[in-house]
Amino acid sequence: MLEKYTDLALESHELHAERGEDDGIIMREYSVSGRRVTRATVLPGEGEKRAGKPAGRYITVESGKFWLADGAEFENAAEAISAELKKLLPQGSGCVLAAGLGNRDITADSIGPRCVEKLLVTRHLREMAPELYAGAGFSELAAVAPGVLGQTGIESAAIVEGVCRMIKPKCVIVIDSLASRRLERLCTTVQLSDSGISPGSGVFNRRAELNSRTLGAPVVSVGVPTVVDAATLALDLFDAAGASIPREAAEKLANGGGGSLFVTPKDSDISARETARLIAYSINSAVHGIKISEMSDYMR
Repeated sequence: MLEKYTDLALESHELHAERGEDDGIIMREYSVSGRRVTRATVLPGEGEKRAGKPAGRYITVESGKFWLADGAEFENAAEAISAELKKLLPQGSGCVLAAGLGNRDITADSIGPRCVEKLLVTRHLREMAPELYAGAGFSELAAVAPGVLGQTGIESAAIVEGVCRMIKPKCVIVIDSLASRRLERLCTTVQLSDSGISPGSGVFNRRAELNSRTLGAPVVSVGVPTVVDAATLALDLFDAAGASIPREAAEKLANGGGGSLFVTPKDSDISARETARLIAYSINSAVHGIKISEMSDYMR
């Protein structure tokens, strides 16, 4: 059977609702800094089975196409993401480790590594220049971009796990690219979750999971949809037109005619670059307490 695919809890809930099914997800919608935010809560046990997702909170922030607007739109989106991220991060002292997953050389998969490049890492200052670290007033942040299996020969999860064993962070923030069911949500929404993440799941290349069980520390994922698989796009386009997809076409899509093909916007190079900057600024603000409007003073 041909199914629509998405990594977003919000869209998973929408798909269940379209089929008249109760997935047990508790939904709440509100606004932060002028941005619509939707919180989906998946309860343990039966809730996980019905929703098809691990238990936890899934927060979707609608950032919009901020790269086409003025700087105020960027600041508002970053402030909303930062505010929601703070709610998921544990309190107290200790190091936060950010892991940017993905392949820097593939645009749609580059948001994680690009984001790491713009983070204000400070862990080395605490050890090498403690007076400077104390005077700056920042929190402790470390970052790693483990690459992908084809580049390193090592699972990204194994690299992040090794770093965690060495530095023992109080929390891990994992940044990765996701898949959406709708073109209009690509690089215009950000999903935050405290349930961990499976690298590569957005392009049906699921790797070892990164969660509190595997890393030994709370995991907060920051995911940005950058692709739609062709089969899902075809189904949605037919649904939008109020038509049924021809049986022959559906069979071809179900048998792999669209499952290995992914669609991304023509301006994906710009949107990926700017979305990575948006996520980096949001993490810097949430971890260090820096105002978004002052972020450029600290960036290289």
